[in-house]
Amino acid sequence: MAPAVGIDLGTTYSAVAWMTPGGKPEVIADEAGEPLTPSVVSFAAGRPVVGPAAKEDQARGEQDVAAYFKSRMGDREFRRFLGGRDWTATGLSSLVLGHLKAQAEQALGQPVTRAVITVPEYFTHPQRTATMEAGRIAGLDVPRIISEPTAAALAYGLRPGASAGRFLVYDLGGGTFDVSLVALTADSLDVLAAAGDHELGGRDWDDRLALELHERFRAETGGDLLATDNGALLVAVEQLKRSLSARRSAEIRVGDGQRTSRYTVSRAELDAMTADLLERTALLTGQALADAGLAWADVDGVLPVGGSTRMPMVAAWVERMSGRPPLSGIHPDHAVALGAAVQAALLPQPGLPAAGSRPQGAPALPGSKRIRDVVAHSLGMIAESEDGQRYVNSILLRRNTAIPSQEVRPYQFDVPASDAELEVYLTQGETGSPAECSYLGRYQVTGFPAGTSGPDVIDVAYAYDENAVVGVEAVQRSTGARLRVVRDELPDDVPDRFLGPPARPRARGPVTVYLAFDLSGSMSGRPLLEAQRAAHAFVSQVDLTSTAVGLIAFSDSVLVELAASQSATAIGQAIDGLRIGRTGIGNAGHPFDHLLSMLDDRAGGRYGVVLADGVWSRQPHAVERAQHCHRQQIEIIAIGFGQADRKFLGQIASSTEQAFFTTVNDLATTFSTIARELTEGTPGTRRGVRSR
Repeated sequence: MAPAVGIDLGTTYSAVAWMTPGGKPEVIADEAGEPLTPSVVSFAAGRPVVGPAAKEDQARGEQDVAAYFKSRMGDREFRRFLGGRDWTATGLSSLVLGHLKAQAEQALGQPVTRAVITVPEYFTHPQRTATMEAGRIAGLDVPRIISEPTAAALAYGLRPGASAGRFLVYDLGGGTFDVSLVALTADSLDVLAAAGDHELGGRDWDDRLALELHERFRAETGGDLLATDNGALLVAVEQLKRSLSARRSAEIRVGDGQRTSRYTVSRAELDAMTADLLERTALLTGQALADAGLAWADVDGVLPVGGSTRMPMVAAWVERMSGRPPLSGIHPDHAVALGAAVQAALLPQPGLPAAGSRPQGAPALPGSKRIRDVVAHSLGMIAESEDGQRYVNSILLRRNTAIPSQEVRPYQFDVPASDAELEVYLTQGETGSPAECSYLGRYQVTGFPAGTSGPDVIDVAYAYDENAVVGVEAVQRSTGARLRVVRDELPDDVPDRFLGPPARPRARGPVTVYLAFDLSGSMSGRPLLEAQRAAHAFVSQVDLTSTAVGLIAFSDSVLVELAASQSATAIGQAIDGLRIGRTGIGNAGHPFDHLLSMLDDRAGGRYGVVLADGVWSRQPHAVERAQHCHRQQIEIIAIGFGQADRKFLGQIASSTEQAFFTTVNDLATTFSTIARELTEGTPGTRRGVRSR
């Protein structure tokens, strides 16, 4: 069977590698023995030419040449008219991939049909799916894509004597920058956090040099080096940058077709004119460290990846920040392709039952590690705010979540008698503002069983698969029927429609729920962990398009941990942050005055879900304040376990049906049941929750 290959599809240069029969990853060179292929496509000869010949056309200033198109992957607006037709970034990338496929087939003497292709860690869902589509157009089956820093770390782990530890992968390529924190052991590779910018790379250093030379040329001659798309200038400044990595100064000759000039540029000048670019990588590196909860002192080494890391300013910055030189022993231009080849060799063989199974007699792979990557972008959906006055981006799966991962969210939906359709707009972004998101598309949920109509709950599952590609599934709760989910392109009025108020009132009114947890000393250890798990279960079962959830902790005193929010990320972080001792360790406090204060001005259904595990002091006072909440139409649901007083639970609850006594093992089930009742019920009325 033909081997699967690993392909580093780069902005400026690409490479293809395979795993040799001896179990060693190896870059496949072209006929001239060059391991790297320029990611350049030329139509100067009337047909597409890829690689060194296309790079030569670019250096001669030919106009029918495409380069630096990788960063435009997934961009519907990008078009280049070349060779008599329009080309997308996906189509151009497929030509590069096809060239690498043919190069591998020539070297290996057999057809190559499967590949693992690398992408920047910070690539979005559209960019990742566009990369996989480019592979398909090139005639490749692409069962797996892998992030470039992860591939590089995997290759590093194959080095003889490679040690375990936490490493920072600093990946500065031609057009993208990624940074990942990786925990590497003998049998696993865990990505702890990632950050990056797919519009920052070595090309930006080239552009600064080009602009500097343009200013010098204009001051000297009055000419304009930037008047046209000067591919020759870009090739020349790229070579100048490479020279300055080896020497303290270098000369360059430039011209506008009418006159030429020669200039000397020093390394110090390059460092000064690009200091802000290096600082941008530093800020993103700091963000990744903070997300992982680490400091530079916790990092065992920095692995430089990408040709731009050869610039001395990068190595000097790494040593200054980490206190040690960058790691060596693996070629920064080859690491990504080598790691992709390892991942390709670990792909399940067609026809074999077990994932990663090897043909009989094949060597064991030294890179056979459990790989756990993370997603670099939060996945969200457009929802109405709890007051119905604006749209918000409600985050479902936060960035740096391990993948694959899934989150299920319920929707209150009034199923019409015919032509039922629920639409969901998915986003990637880190804020609650619809203006600051990338939109993935409109997902339409259809296929409701005949004969079903009226109010119902639709459970929609959102997932990132192992490629960080988004998938959506939906189930009608009342029938258990799996519904059809179709992704459509965005309407022309998106995102504009979500920047103003909702156009029409929603069928379901707003609901606000506060989870109030007794965090006295007796909750230490497993009770707190189970309470947190129960809170997460509760949030997973409420419809955050119309429900806001807040969090209150109390023991001797009371603390509002989170004001009511529709952000799953904010709620989840607040739940994870619950700690014993922040409000004391006794039972003197109660949450009811704070519930009244936080819910007093909220419209729609208002609920307080109160958890206790022991007997409170000043119980009569707590009962009186709870009953005051009842009179203000605030529903109190009481949950107790352990040494909680059952009679007291019934007194603080709004009704006997809203008092629950359970066990620590069943907390999550109890909270899930309550959440489902709230979601399926009619908020704003004094509706009881069924007792278990």
